[in-house]
Amino acid sequence: MRKSIVLAGVMMMLSSFAVDGAPKGRVCFTFDDARYNEWIPVLPLFKKYHAHATFFFNREITPEAVDAMKKLLADGHSVGLHTMTHKDAVPNMELMGADAYIKEQIQPQLDACKAAGIEIRNFAYPNNRHTEETDRILAEKCGFRRFRAGVPGHSKSGLTIAQNKQGFLTPEQVKTTKALGGFGIGTYYKSSQAELDEALEEAAKTGTLLVFFSHGISEDPARIDVGIPMLDACLKKASELGLAIVSFDDLDKE
Repeated sequence: MRKSIVLAGVMMMLSSFAVDGAPKGRVCFTFDDARYNEWIPVLPLFKKYHAHATFFFNREITPEAVDAMKKLLADGHSVGLHTMTHKDAVPNMELMGADAYIKEQIQPQLDACKAAGIEIRNFAYPNNRHTEETDRILAEKCGFRRFRAGVPGHSKSGLTIAQNKQGFLTPEQVKTTKALGGFGIGTYYKSSQAELDEALEEAAKTGTLLVFFSHGISEDPARIDVGIPMLDACLKKASELGLAIVSFDDLDKE
């Protein structure tokens, strides 16, 4: 009887630690393109789960875009750039030369952000295409510290997200990896909530970082976007698992 009571007490303590202890892993939710008219209205959803996300802007950085950036930053999120016209970096840097590509696709955005007093540290590659050389060049010439790309070959691998170990980074790997590979979520990526839940559980179990990407956020998502119900379910699941829901800038603070 006494042994049963002691064992029950130990199990309760372990259960409490699993719920209330330090986060077991981390997840980054990232969003691309000039979709800030959809991003800003869902800020309360992120706040509900104490979540920080990362938002990458393409096109001209207009006064409206600057205002959106400042609202996102004020809520603890990170912002970054995604080029002027979504022109792929790898083939075009080879074709045009790195300096010409930067001048056309990135520098106008950097200049507008600098004029607005916004420091830019993050960059999402168009179509997630990059190499170590493009990482090096853009880090040196543009001052980017973090890049968002994709997990190579995932869509053709036949693996679920949880089975693709390339997409789960240990804390040490996060410190030394410039380009973080993400998995697409939403309509175009044929996401199921079961697969996304399984991926979040894998990050929690292994204490690793998982990165997701999408574009717009709405109740009626378009082709490459994520629906609010799915995003809500993912944020809720991550929170229940004890995952830290962090932005790219948060990664460099930990």
